[in-house]
Amino acid sequence: MNRRSGFTLIELLVVIAIIAILMAIMMPALQRVKEQAREMVCRANLRQYGIAQTIYLDDHDDRYPSAWRSLVANEHPVAGYQRYCRWHDPRYPPDGPFWPYLKDEKVHLCPSFKVLAKSEGTRHPSHVSSNPVIPYYSYSMNSWLGAKRGDPGGSSATDSNGRGGIYTRSEISRSHAEVFFFAAENMWQRRGNNNVLNDNALCPDGRDWFGTFHNAPSGDLNLGTVNVVFVDAHVEEVRSGLAPDGSRTEAEFGRFEKHGWPHSVPFQ
Repeated sequence: MNRRSGFTLIELLVVIAIIAILMAIMMPALQRVKEQAREMVCRANLRQYGIAQTIYLDDHDDRYPSAWRSLVANEHPVAGYQRYCRWHDPRYPPDGPFWPYLKDEKVHLCPSFKVLAKSEGTRHPSHVSSNPVIPYYSYSMNSWLGAKRGDPGGSSATDSNGRGGIYTRSEISRSHAEVFFFAAENMWQRRGNNNVLNDNALCPDGRDWFGTFHNAPSGDLNLGTVNVVFVDAHVEEVRSGLAPDGSRTEAEFGRFEKHGWPHSVPFQ
């Protein structure tokens, strides 16, 4: 008696169902692995920033560049240009003094940020639809590091004690392991933060805040962390001082982003 070999339709459906279940279980894990890989690249990028900082300062009498012009010298490359589009419009090549110290252009861009730009890149204020969304940098410099008497945007205006932004590394009186050099910002607004990535400066005076897109739980990009490189060149994962509800419960001095203030004497 001949017996037919092979699978019945029911057996095939069972196998397909099992495969679908396994894929549903594995996909989130695979996504986490991919994100972890991107974070590793991001941290490696910022380590390069830390190394480049030392070389730049050696070449410039220990003086930092202006944060506002560190990577991109002019946020308005042509008359009437919308400054919020500058980070994703490579038609105007970067020309800031710090940019050439990192020859590999990929180093300037967090890979997680690059992925998010595909879906979130047009969410920033005043986006111009004709400008291409091709990000080429995602990190911003601590604005308090490059403005002795207050920068053009006023983010580090000198206070009544004569303290303000600084020019030289030797003038940083706070521990160099506690003052950030560069960090990533979000490209979208969140509660309590209307200023998003546009220029090169992360103004930690309560206007700008660290990004929140790494390790964000439940897909809420406002609940995660960001990688930061400090003046001593170490890289650390940091949570913003601006809470998801817009409060400043973890902010320094109750008002500023963490690790921005460069002085050992607290702000008053």
